[in-house]
Amino acid sequence: MPDTPDTPDTPAALTHRALAARATDPAGARELLGRALAKDVGYEPAWRWLAELVEEPAERVFCLDRAFAIEADPATGRARKVLGGVEPTPPREVEDLVEPPRPEVVGKPRRRGAWAALVAAVAVLLTVVGAYSASGGQGGEPVFVALVAGMAKPGSVAMERGLRMHLDVVNAAGGVDGHPVELLVYDDEDEVAKAEEIAERIVREDRVMYVVGHGSSDTALAAAPIYLRARIPAITPSAGSSRVTDGSDWYFRSMFGNRTQSDFLAAYAADVLKSAKAQVVYDEDESGRSVRESFAESFRQFGDVVAETPIDRSTVDLGRIDPVAPIVLATDVDRAVAVLRRLRTAGITAPVLGVASLGTQAFHDALAAAERELDRPGLLTSDLYVSTPLANDALSGPALTWAEDYELRYGEKPLWQAATARQALNVGLHVMTGRGLSFAPDQRAADRLRVRDGWAALKDRKNSFPALLGPLYFSPTGSARMSVSVVTSDGSRFVSAPVQLTIYEPPSDEALREGLAAGTVIAIGDRYLVRRQVVATGINLNEVRDLDTRDGTYFVDFFLWLKYTGDHVASDVQFVNAVKPDLKLGQPLRDVTEDGATYRLYRVGERFKSGFEFRGFPFDHQRLVVLLQNRGRTADQVVYVTDKEILDQPPSAYLRSGADANADINEIPNWVADSVRFFQRTVGSSDALGDSAGAGAGIYYSQYAGEVEIVRDTVPFLVKNLLPLVLLICVTYLSLFFSASDGGAPVSMGVTAILSTAVLLNNVTSQLPSVSYTVALEWGYYAFILLAATCVLIAMLRKRLVSTRRAAAERRLTTAARVGYPLYLLGVVLTYVTVFG
Repeated sequence: MPDTPDTPDTPAALTHRALAARATDPAGARELLGRALAKDVGYEPAWRWLAELVEEPAERVFCLDRAFAIEADPATGRARKVLGGVEPTPPREVEDLVEPPRPEVVGKPRRRGAWAALVAAVAVLLTVVGAYSASGGQGGEPVFVALVAGMAKPGSVAMERGLRMHLDVVNAAGGVDGHPVELLVYDDEDEVAKAEEIAERIVREDRVMYVVGHGSSDTALAAAPIYLRARIPAITPSAGSSRVTDGSDWYFRSMFGNRTQSDFLAAYAADVLKSAKAQVVYDEDESGRSVRESFAESFRQFGDVVAETPIDRSTVDLGRIDPVAPIVLATDVDRAVAVLRRLRTAGITAPVLGVASLGTQAFHDALAAAERELDRPGLLTSDLYVSTPLANDALSGPALTWAEDYELRYGEKPLWQAATARQALNVGLHVMTGRGLSFAPDQRAADRLRVRDGWAALKDRKNSFPALLGPLYFSPTGSARMSVSVVTSDGSRFVSAPVQLTIYEPPSDEALREGLAAGTVIAIGDRYLVRRQVVATGINLNEVRDLDTRDGTYFVDFFLWLKYTGDHVASDVQFVNAVKPDLKLGQPLRDVTEDGATYRLYRVGERFKSGFEFRGFPFDHQRLVVLLQNRGRTADQVVYVTDKEILDQPPSAYLRSGADANADINEIPNWVADSVRFFQRTVGSSDALGDSAGAGAGIYYSQYAGEVEIVRDTVPFLVKNLLPLVLLICVTYLSLFFSASDGGAPVSMGVTAILSTAVLLNNVTSQLPSVSYTVALEWGYYAFILLAATCVLIAMLRKRLVSTRRAAAERRLTTAARVGYPLYLLGVVLTYVTVFG
């Protein structure tokens, strides 16, 4: 495989070229990896990829061993464990990198004595501990889950990343009932024939518990009958065609399907955009045809579908396009950019409603690039409304944490496919955990049936799984019941549209009739939707101070602003965690309404409260939260999301005071403000609240949170509180050097150390509230009390051994104690460093 003159020849560059060639020229890819390792034998990614490309198990073990020796990655360790017992053999590409055998030693080797035995024992111990750690501490056989998608697409890459990221957490916590979970990735290249081939291969191999995939509707529909015959449960994170799940009791979907998406888009076009006409521009594939059929059926309940225009080689027949009727665009990103460009440059200004495949930042960036090329800002991004299961400005607390971790790990914000794939994986792990599955090969059919039945049991909100994007439960046809978010462009990204629709679960038949009569409830097919007001919310912290950890209260001073369209009930909020239960916003500092859009700015300074967790004391992190929600309107009526002004700022800016840009928000002594996060969440009850006529739907409210995470300034704290303990440790250690016949003094020193430690511990923990659990620092004090008690016992034993004329035994005991004392302390310190470092 020749190089071009400008091609870099670094190990990383050679590995990248090997990855690009691995599908078409595996032998050439192996050669490139061998060259990369010749330049840097310690380049771990090249070893790991070479392990994927070699064909012989012995060669794979050799590469995995080298990769694990460089970086002890748990996934590599588990891969080695699966191939356990195979003698490693170097692949031919790296034979020259293996050290030659050493000559045999001539003559009798010298004895190394007891020290050699000790070193060997320590090495064995470290090896056992390392192997145990590498395997995640799990003893069971792996549970396999398959991911099948066209792996060249960004959405599919995001799926794999989301799954691997979550499996790292799952396996570190013990896997599923002690069994590590392994991901098997199959690339169906989004081709029907390849999808059928891979589905048959999965059935033939008979290893996986369930399948996450396929990525597209065409491939999922092709594979569905194969999984159905084999009774292998499957769940797709992205295939929207209703026919995928309608035709199989064993196929599920972890996001909304095209039928739900079409209902929302039809209601949005009719009720929000106020149009009696609509049209569809679609791809001639399963997904596009499914959207065309389901949208036409949905919209005809409101008006006329005036055109259904297929896309032909990334273009459309403009003669068939109505210039003003909203256009539903059902295609992928590349063709959508070309179609939008053709429509807008031809002067067609109709609003465009995009399907979920377009709800990514990559699509927005492509549109912005095309606008720059045309030198017409806003030409393609205006009047654009795109459906998505994940709106980045409306993430809940756990979802926001996950998105931040994903970006930190992979260097980019997650696509929604990463979230829906994680939900697909997690709901499978959920129904397997603690359900009595045997995980034995001869019981795999029964285990798969339990997985399938577990998913089918998630049939309403009350019996849902708390997934990343909200409660996950399935319709009778296996599709996730979830609302469709609509995002629009703010010029640089997609943000939540000012008006949203959400699924309405009426609390009673009377409430439903009243809503339908008043026009606030939209009936479409067998579902009901309501308008939801979106309030762009911003919090700029000025100061946090006066922390009282005993009662969990603190003072927060901050600016709060609300942006919304519609009536002003959106600004009637309460602070649910304020010490004063009747705390109100008061009069706004600014109040501006233009073209139906309102901006209100307030300043709030008051005490708030949170439940603190002290198990990690003094290494604990505390969260100081300001939590607001509407006084009267539920989550069906109003939702608070993060304003773009907050999204435009780097997270470090949140730590600067809004009242003084040169000041820090933190005014709490002995604590450091570590981070600030803003997110929305939904709270409420899924039970009927005493209403005998209710439907059991419960009441839910949208809340908005500003959360400051603070950590103790641990070093000064430890110096101040542990210095007396360190002195006691030194004194107690000196007791081991007293004469064995003088047993009284060491015993007195040990008892005094125990009593003094108890007093010190009481003084340190007196600053905490009354808690029923043992905090981290207490375990350290208890460890020393045990050590001091052991020293007392050793002093008594030493005196007894001397009195019975067993001097050799006394000397061995003394030596062991003097060596074991610091080793014990070192073990305690290393434990704390490992857990809290």
